[in-house]
Amino acid sequence: MSKSIYHIMTSLLAFTIIISSGCEKTVDIDPPLNQITTSLVFSSDKLATAARSGMFSTLASISTQSQNLTTYSSLQADDLLYIATAVALQEFNNNTYTAVSTSQASIFSDWYSVIYRANAMIEGLQNTSGTTASLKTQYIAEAKLVRAYCYFHLVNTFGDVPLVLVTDPSVTAFLPKSATSIIYAQMIEDLTEAKSNLGVVYPGVTATTTSSNDRTLVNRFVATALLARVQLYTGNYAAAESNASEVIASTLYNMIPRTTMATGVFTRDNAECIWAMSPPVLYTNQYTVEASVFIPSSLTSVTTFNYRLDPRFAALFTSTDLRRTGWMSNVTLSGTTYIIPFKYKYRTQPLAVAAGISESQVVVRLAEMYLIRAEARARTGSNLSGALADLNVIQTRAAATLTTATDASSLLTAIALENRKEFFCEQAYRWYNLKRTGEADAVLGAIKSSYTPHAKLLPIPQAAIDANYNLTQNPGY
Repeated sequence: MSKSIYHIMTSLLAFTIIISSGCEKTVDIDPPLNQITTSLVFSSDKLATAARSGMFSTLASISTQSQNLTTYSSLQADDLLYIATAVALQEFNNNTYTAVSTSQASIFSDWYSVIYRANAMIEGLQNTSGTTASLKTQYIAEAKLVRAYCYFHLVNTFGDVPLVLVTDPSVTAFLPKSATSIIYAQMIEDLTEAKSNLGVVYPGVTATTTSSNDRTLVNRFVATALLARVQLYTGNYAAAESNASEVIASTLYNMIPRTTMATGVFTRDNAECIWAMSPPVLYTNQYTVEASVFIPSSLTSVTTFNYRLDPRFAALFTSTDLRRTGWMSNVTLSGTTYIIPFKYKYRTQPLAVAAGISESQVVVRLAEMYLIRAEARARTGSNLSGALADLNVIQTRAAATLTTATDASSLLTAIALENRKEFFCEQAYRWYNLKRTGEADAVLGAIKSSYTPHAKLLPIPQAAIDANYNLTQNPGY
């Protein structure tokens, strides 16, 4: 791991203490924050809640979770093109990364910084008294969900990595890599426990409310949805189908209708959203990082922009497909028309407020559950008509041509294409799916002259290897 990670791990437990009293504010306590002992942090519900807020805030704010996860992975795949000159972004665009790049180092350390906070929450709550039993159970479950989520992205980005489950630097400092299969098993254990211990209602209930709809928090169905995703990746299709079905059957979620699809899918706390991130605190004038990265400062008078959708990808959509008309935008520069991602539409909060629309970065949504269940059913062959019906749910909502195939092979091809269309430039869906299904080499090798098979994994940052003699480099670097 990078030296920055172990600077975190060798420090005493430190959280930003935040409480809500109409607005968020820092609480000054003695001793200073970088000297807080674990027993003090978890000595009351109020302080434990502040620590938990710090964990979620860090997850929402890290560069990996915002720009890097969506932008870098979309460049690595075949949907997005970088048309500016920054060397680090050209590396992702061309799949020619190096172990000394600071971009790779930040991705690696960002995920581990959140894992450290999750581990500290778990240890602190398990080993100290003072927090209400029900709150302790909930917060440990939330921390294990967050830890599993971080490891999902780590193994899909770097492959085998150290499995860090404690904060003690004498244990963690020189951990070797763990096999991806072992890390997936830990994810399943964490998510299964989280599913058992989280409530159906989103947290945030107060004395004057009976339910909460803040979907930047997590409930049982967030854990269930992530379990469906992880089980699909591990090839346990029966479990993937079962968990996806639980989410679909919940009355909490509904597909945003066709009439409001263009803007509704990415509005805050909408009915299709299962989990979202709050706008990063560090970017005070950005409403979602995706919008600020992909959208020019003016759509009507464009002077510069950095990213465009690959025209070969855009050509996959019919002219009436609402994802083409609502989630992409044409921009003209020097007489040439380009197509840009336009899922998130407001570069700054003032623009969104003026439009009366609140957006937040969606992490998990109901459409994924339909496509997970469709693929699981097609792969097992147990319910091909059900697989087709699930696929058609997504196509019908988008006003796309409905698939009519009934054999497993044709259905899987159609499901993969629908995944690509539905989730372009959203988290890392396309990039991870190319690798998961074994298609990356053939697809990317045909369109990128610089692509080589080892580029499916990023290199372990050299700084991390220098700091840990048991950490080995990925093949090809």
